[in-house]
Amino acid sequence: MKVALLKRGYGWIRSSISPFLILLFFFSFPAKSEEPLLLAELLKKAREVRLSDDRYWHVLLHYKPVQSGYKSLIDDPRFFLAPDGKENPAAELEATLTSLLKSDNKNDAHPRCKFIARYEWLKEKLAFDDTFFSGIACHDFNTAEKTVQPQSAVLVFPAFFMNNPASMFGHTLLRLDSRSQSKLLAFAANYAAFPDSMGLLYPIKGTFGFYKGYFTLFPYYDRVKMYNDTEQRDMWEYRLNLSESEVRKILLHLWELKDIYSYYYFFDENCSYNLLFLLEAARPSLHLTDFPRPWVIPTDSVRMVEENNLVEKIDFRPSQATRIRYLASLLDDHAQTNALRIATHSLEPGQLSSLNSGLKIRTLDLAIEDIQYKYNTHQLTKEDYLRVFLSTLNERSKMGNPGSNLDKIPAPEPPEAGHQSGRLSSGLGVKEKVSFFEIDYRGAYHSLVDPDNGFAEGLQIIFGETAIRSYSDGRIKLDHIDLINIMSISPRDLFFRPFSYMFTTGLKEQLSPDGNDKLVYQISPGAGVSFENRWLGLYYGLAEINFGINGDYKDYTILGGGIKAGTIKKITDSWKMNLSVEKLFYPFRESFQESKASAIQTFRLSQSHSLNLALLWDEVLSHARTEVKLNWNYYF
Repeated sequence: MKVALLKRGYGWIRSSISPFLILLFFFSFPAKSEEPLLLAELLKKAREVRLSDDRYWHVLLHYKPVQSGYKSLIDDPRFFLAPDGKENPAAELEATLTSLLKSDNKNDAHPRCKFIARYEWLKEKLAFDDTFFSGIACHDFNTAEKTVQPQSAVLVFPAFFMNNPASMFGHTLLRLDSRSQSKLLAFAANYAAFPDSMGLLYPIKGTFGFYKGYFTLFPYYDRVKMYNDTEQRDMWEYRLNLSESEVRKILLHLWELKDIYSYYYFFDENCSYNLLFLLEAARPSLHLTDFPRPWVIPTDSVRMVEENNLVEKIDFRPSQATRIRYLASLLDDHAQTNALRIATHSLEPGQLSSLNSGLKIRTLDLAIEDIQYKYNTHQLTKEDYLRVFLSTLNERSKMGNPGSNLDKIPAPEPPEAGHQSGRLSSGLGVKEKVSFFEIDYRGAYHSLVDPDNGFAEGLQIIFGETAIRSYSDGRIKLDHIDLINIMSISPRDLFFRPFSYMFTTGLKEQLSPDGNDKLVYQISPGAGVSFENRWLGLYYGLAEINFGINGDYKDYTILGGGIKAGTIKKITDSWKMNLSVEKLFYPFRESFQESKASAIQTFRLSQSHSLNLALLWDEVLSHARTEVKLNWNYYF
């Protein structure tokens, strides 16, 4: 009897619990049952609406049209989920959907977290229920978002750095502001190369893409300290009219690009160009990266952002060097010397008691700025810095605070107010009683005889300038090709002691000892010093070496050296004068001397147009050439 009852009881339990277990099993694993149906449905819908052709998908993957279709500018294979994802937008989109639904990873390792910008866009476009991913928590991204708290965006342009050719173009980065009142506590996004060295091979490797470039996010105050305080670079801040949701999309895209590399190219796929992808990720209606030229220069990027009506406010952040020079301009030489002596702890701040209060305040303010600069540039130890800085600050505090002179620093013209980087020039001239017509094309960027508006005075950086002449006697000749022509005329004063330098290489027609003009390939480096005053303007002296190659020379080469001196004087806002003299000695192989002189007047007609009137003279042995020409320049 008991056995029979047990059998009947077991049968009831089994018949009752089996449906329950089946239902429990079914509802415990919805992903396994729903996943194939959901994936098939999403793939079908994506194909029907041709989602892989959507511009935003191309922005997120950095796709650009090529002859065979599309190709991403991202080179890191970890960025792509399809084997051919770099060249196949459709395959990459389908691989992304498949990976989202099939991945066994949890939390931060899941594609929903690694490729969060793609995930949020696909969720919006395909309208799928994200409760499917409710068990996945992206802790790392959530922490980053809470830390950055992106609310608004500012494009930042650290201006030209004269003492480093790689930084003479300037730079751009993107600041992401939060609700914090202190902008120094914000975070900034930057794209840059990570070179193995900064030697002679740096520009060559940078030109041909031998370095990997990465996006990084860092505290803004670090960049201000480096650019503003150490490298003497003024900073321009362009507040953008992006909404908070658009700025958040920048952070999403930055997260996907974390630790992902693309090869850095000095002229095109550089810091300024790649940064534009972040703005397109925020607002895909922008087409900033569809740049028509084979090169991108930071000022061009700034100008494009303005032309697309993205800028709502511009702020100028003067460098510490600018602050020091401005404060020094308010004092005579004796007061400047006192400030320098305080900064170098050879004069105690209390020894200025004989000065009137206004002069003493300005002298102490200048000393304080110079002390901070010397510490930032490692000219003072921390112990010396604290001792000198605190004693000077203590003396300054006794004077009260009648108002800071630093608030009155006048802002120069912003970089986008200057001429554009390309230049086409045409002109008429006379050389030894033979007239000529000249056409000149320059790819980039700025020369000493261009208008200085928006540029650092004394800056020259030219790439790929070519001039051809047609003479009235029927000759058509190449006058010169400047492959690279760099000059940095950076003035010295009591507080700053930079060296000036030059480097040129290219083909140039040169007067030879036999009295004929020869096309010579030249390499000419040089270095020296420069100064500035109100009468002479910016004047300089350089020692230079000149190496030339031409088949008519003995052993095909010439080698010599000499000096070059000149002055650049700005007469008015639209008129400046450039005078130079040069003496070269060639004691080896061909033995001769060469003397040169030039006087060039520059007249700015508008932002895109200028005139140059030049008088040039050249003499080798008893042979001399005089040339006069007038050129019209169009900048584009």
